[in-house]
Amino acid sequence: MTGFRKCLEHVEGEEGAAEAVHCLKKYGEIVMFSPEQHRLVLGREIYDNSVSKAMENLSRALGITDLESYHEADRKYNLTMY
Repeated sequence: MTGFRKCLEHVEGEEGAAEAVHCLKKYGEIVMFSPEQHRLVLGREIYDNSVSKAMENLSRALGITDLESYHEADRKYNLTMY
């Protein structure tokens, strides 16, 4: 895999998921919480859902299921740093 997709390879655990979010942002990807889907999504999912499963896994690893848990993960891992 090349580009941003390499950020989603071999993600293990909560810290690994946070590192993957930071990596995605370094590649210019828009990472946000979707209240409709109850998980993190990439902006590109509007037209490319090939990363949906990986984003579900990242959200699960970070314990993100609602806006409050997203804010908790953000405070813990500074997910919005970039």
